[in-house]
Amino acid sequence: MLKAGALYFSIIVAFIIALICASLIMLAAHYRGSYLKEMRMARLNRNMDSGIAYVLAENTKKGQNNIALDLFGDQTDSVLIEKKHWGIFALATVKSFVLADTLKRSFLMGQETGNDTIAVYLSDEDRPLSVSGDTRITGNVEVPKAGMRKSYVDSRPYSGDQLVYGKIGDSKRTLKGLENTWIKEIESELDFDPVQLPTLNSTDEQVSFFSRVRKFNVSGLSQVNNQLSGQVILYSDTTVKISAAAKLDNTIIYAKSIVVADGFKGNCQLFARDSIVIGNDVSLNYPSVLGLVSKEKMVDQAKITLGKNNRFEGIIFSYEPKRSALQTLVGLGEQTTVQGEVYATGLIKLDKGVKVAGKVSCNRFIMKTPATLYENFLIDVILNRKARSRVYLSSAIFTGGAEKQNILRWQN
Repeated sequence: MLKAGALYFSIIVAFIIALICASLIMLAAHYRGSYLKEMRMARLNRNMDSGIAYVLAENTKKGQNNIALDLFGDQTDSVLIEKKHWGIFALATVKSFVLADTLKRSFLMGQETGNDTIAVYLSDEDRPLSVSGDTRITGNVEVPKAGMRKSYVDSRPYSGDQLVYGKIGDSKRTLKGLENTWIKEIESELDFDPVQLPTLNSTDEQVSFFSRVRKFNVSGLSQVNNQLSGQVILYSDTTVKISAAAKLDNTIIYAKSIVVADGFKGNCQLFARDSIVIGNDVSLNYPSVLGLVSKEKMVDQAKITLGKNNRFEGIIFSYEPKRSALQTLVGLGEQTTVQGEVYATGLIKLDKGVKVAGKVSCNRFIMKTPATLYENFLIDVILNRKARSRVYLSSAIFTGGAEKQNILRWQN
């Protein structure tokens, strides 16, 4: 006969074996689940890359659109693409999903500029371009057929050993234009009546690019002091004043006039009808934009002016629908540095010590001293196309931008 203890021992052994088997089954199920999850994640990432590649290859002239793609036609790999304009850049949101699993990315896109080697484009008004003092132009230039020449200003000659450290070509009577679809969109935003929008209060706003855009009326505010980031747009039918205490990241402002206080630091796109005035010691990080879109028959000169010792990274442009007697003006103050592009359908005023790492385009240069106003003179300025970052991306608002798109900035 078996002893009773042997029966208990057998039960314990059986229980342990069952426990081990159950643990192995659970472990196998866990690893299988993790493996399948990893495979789904890898599939989602591949689909996401395909969606991003599709967006970057799409025609830059296409505006807002929503596209649902079945990548392989088997109803299991789907990508949803939402595309719109954010200021003068294209904004895309790509969502990759398999059943209930979803990945999403949002990003700004810009135009590659590697083939554009122009440092200065000056429209042909039958006036030569004169250089004096310690001016240096590095890169190719397109100037009037009257050419370039060395000049004396304030008893100082041109100190360089050659006029341009690049090639000299002939310009045309007019600038290369701006894309009409983008200009119309900016004009529509500038003419928008913000009276129905909520007024921006003292609350800070952080709006994800995966959420709906939030729009505010700031017409009645004495100044903007808030911390704003993400999909936030401010509108005003008067003047907007931005204090040095404000923190703007990705924010867009449309107003009649905009004034930025001394010492401000941030990243934003500012668009105005009449004027944009930037104070001293201001830092606007890439990809910031200053855009002036004026109307016909304006009484005063529409202008963008930057004070002294500013650092700007991005695009500065002015536009008028028809050439007027008082052409639009872009003025850069002493010791101001620009990384990017400066474009004016009118005049560009460069004070001494200005440095532009990129491209400058205009109808006419002006410079004012206490005694004289000089036209098409460059005095003690540095314009260096080669100094601009190789990863810099421009905007499709400029015509002739046939180069491919790339990701400018990932958005949260």
